[in-house]
Amino acid sequence: MLRLNTLKEKSPRESLLAQVKREVQAGRSQSLHKAVLLNLSGENPPQQSRRLWDIDLKIGNRPSFPVSQNAGIAKLFDRLDGKLVILGAVGAGKTTTLLELAAKLINRAENDANLACPIVLNLASLPDDSIAIADWLVEQIKIKYNIPVELSQKWLSQQQLLPLFDGLDEIASERHDPLIQAINQFIESEFAPKNLVVCSSFEAYKKCKNRFKLRAAILLKPLTETKIREYLIGARSREVWYSIEGNPELLKLAKTPLFLNMLTLAYEEILIESWKRLPSPEAQRQYLLNAYIRRQMTREINQKWYPKGKEPRPEKIRHWLAWLATRMEEENLIDFSLGKMSPSWLQTEKEQQIYWTGVRLIKGTSLALTVGFILAFILPEIWGFIAGLIAGVLGVIFADRPAFKVPAIENFILRFVLWQHSYIPWNYQRFLCYASERLLLQKIGKNRYRFIHNLLQKHLAKM
Repeated sequence: MLRLNTLKEKSPRESLLAQVKREVQAGRSQSLHKAVLLNLSGENPPQQSRRLWDIDLKIGNRPSFPVSQNAGIAKLFDRLDGKLVILGAVGAGKTTTLLELAAKLINRAENDANLACPIVLNLASLPDDSIAIADWLVEQIKIKYNIPVELSQKWLSQQQLLPLFDGLDEIASERHDPLIQAINQFIESEFAPKNLVVCSSFEAYKKCKNRFKLRAAILLKPLTETKIREYLIGARSREVWYSIEGNPELLKLAKTPLFLNMLTLAYEEILIESWKRLPSPEAQRQYLLNAYIRRQMTREINQKWYPKGKEPRPEKIRHWLAWLATRMEEENLIDFSLGKMSPSWLQTEKEQQIYWTGVRLIKGTSLALTVGFILAFILPEIWGFIAGLIAGVLGVIFADRPAFKVPAIENFILRFVLWQHSYIPWNYQRFLCYASERLLLQKIGKNRYRFIHNLLQKHLAKM
């Protein structure tokens, strides 16, 4: 007797949780720290290790105090009623800490339907300060996870969403105070969530006049020299430690976890004596970023996207990534989707003309063939042909009208024009996945990508 297994369709909440979970897992699995453990320590899969950095906790107006290494972010979240701001230097581990918390909260929500669903959103995607945080939040859930706005609004009003906001410092400094005010208004509104977490660089937040109306702040402190030494020796990078231990400027750079990981991975591309002689910390940081890019483009990896010997050349990888980073900086994007590339990415009027001509011709031809084929069975042959011809002309004339939009056709023509002008490779998705395997990008969802860190995006955009 055959047993039929009926597949239970996921509820909208389960679907949202699953999508957020995949995004969080992707972010954590593609971290530089994991790459160090895997590539240098030979651990497969790499072990889960305790955080490298120490944490100070500040509640209200009381003095800050250190937190035990055994106190994970989830314990702090519970202790502080789920309302806190995470502060630290750029590259100090704020996003890593937020994703660790998100993973714990997702696991709880999966096991308890009464708990709110965590949502990780980057504040840099907020287009302007006139948009209410609640409206932006539900719109982002629609864009990222294809959840109807009406349903997200219902969840929000029922306190079934748990916002985790990243990237306050990734927007223009003049917007920081208005955005803090907007988030405070959201906290006190009818949509007030039970819990809310925000990440920001300490320097950016310190300059703001306003403060978040949250329970407490945790500060991720720079790494100590002892922690740096233990990390490098543990990662079988003793030589790196011996090269930097006597140089205060390089040690200061290594106190940031992001740069420590990059240093460990890119060490073979670094000429230490040349690096030491650079005139400023900023120049040393740019040198390290360039070394990291060179190393990730050329190191041997077990990639599955190109036949051996057919991988893109380093100069092509750099060119395609620099172009992508520039477009994302111009559009104020933290991540982008292959299916939602914009014609604004075309650089010249000629490219725009080629694109729109192609869109009109293909839409017009498609419409003419479809209408002509259908009417050929209804009208005499000549009249079916004439009706199809008229439909084709209308398709050409009104191709850019909303009613005539065909996203798949427009996206194909756009990518064709971009490929024709050498901005992207022909098989763009294959390249993006390949760049993700090289830890230059992260794949964070179906056909969605972002750079491994916002600093790398900004650095490549300047190239």
